[in-house]
Amino acid sequence: MSIFTKISLLFTISLTLMIGIGYQIDTINTQKYESLILQKYVVDGRKIFSWMATSSADELQNKLSKLNLVTIAPSSPKRIIMRQPHTFGVFEIFEADSGEYVMHVRYIDDDIYLRDTSLQDSQKEGWILNLLVIADMVVLAVIFMIILRMLSPLKSITASMRQFATGEYRNRSDVDSHDEIGEVAHTYNEMAQTIENLILSRQELLRDIGHELRTPIARGLFALEQMEDSKTKETLKHSYDELDRLTRELLEIEKLQATDVIQSENFTAETLVLEALSKLCLVNESDITIDIQTNLPLRGDLQYLSLALKNLLDNALKYADQLPIICEVNAHGISVLNHGKPLEKEYTHFLTPFTRQESSRTTQGFGLGLNIVTKIVEKHGFYLTYDYENGFHRFTIVVD
Repeated sequence: MSIFTKISLLFTISLTLMIGIGYQIDTINTQKYESLILQKYVVDGRKIFSWMATSSADELQNKLSKLNLVTIAPSSPKRIIMRQPHTFGVFEIFEADSGEYVMHVRYIDDDIYLRDTSLQDSQKEGWILNLLVIADMVVLAVIFMIILRMLSPLKSITASMRQFATGEYRNRSDVDSHDEIGEVAHTYNEMAQTIENLILSRQELLRDIGHELRTPIARGLFALEQMEDSKTKETLKHSYDELDRLTRELLEIEKLQATDVIQSENFTAETLVLEALSKLCLVNESDITIDIQTNLPLRGDLQYLSLALKNLLDNALKYADQLPIICEVNAHGISVLNHGKPLEKEYTHFLTPFTRQESSRTTQGFGLGLNIVTKIVEKHGFYLTYDYENGFHRFTIVVD
């Protein structure tokens, strides 16, 4: 749950509580006010019946004014609070359409409608409490908007971090506030610049090493051709071949790392397998069994994907304790199987560059194959899985 969702949830809960409190306060105030009205009007009503029977009109008005009662125009009730028949008429208290509480006294054929002015202060107190609750809700809403506005730059910072994590190393946050969030954005930009510089330095170093090594390796191989055949020549040639292979793999990793956009085309799994087989050197056809159960349609960079599959096949041939190895294509992806002993460590350990099993140190290679495979399949949106069952290692490029 995001921080914006949490704040919105807290605001909704707080607003709901405030509305509930406001409703309860209004209900209590209304009941309190009606109770005061009822008590006073009942007492005053008894007196009014007596005065209407014994007093003149002027005397009645004087007596009513002493009770803080004023006569009003007849009005129809919206809600009757109390109705009580009398021997010579009727007495009732009701709420008018205007919201006023009215006392209606009928004595024989005379009707009088009265309103108490002394209770207006009590009614005003109730309105003041309601206004305070409403003001509190408004302040709560304003605080909510201010907090969201203050935190909104976090979305920009998060988006910049995600883009940076996907390889867009030049991406920076454009937040320009001067509070703590602005400081976070500034710190992130400094960190991103430092990491970008380190990555560029590493890329340049790998490129320089790779290109600079190619020249002395080529010279050394050319010089070896001038030497007579001997055990020393074979040892030197093997060493130069290993250096040349390491250089090519380092350059391939660097090229793959620097590539933001891959070339996409449509092809089938059979085409991919044939292209990968063509990249293998000095392999007998009997060493690899091809089992295409489903000729999957694929879309991606054929050269890179064939390089990934070629590395899986190459590793399987190197570390198999018996041949043939198996290349299997089904509806879910492409698998390479070889028979061998279980891995000495977790599968993910061998995805790190220059990592191999201790028991296979004499095998040719530098432990870069799986690292290259992982980078290629991830750039295509695929993923690599590993299983070991019945003595067989199974590496699968899952494409569905």
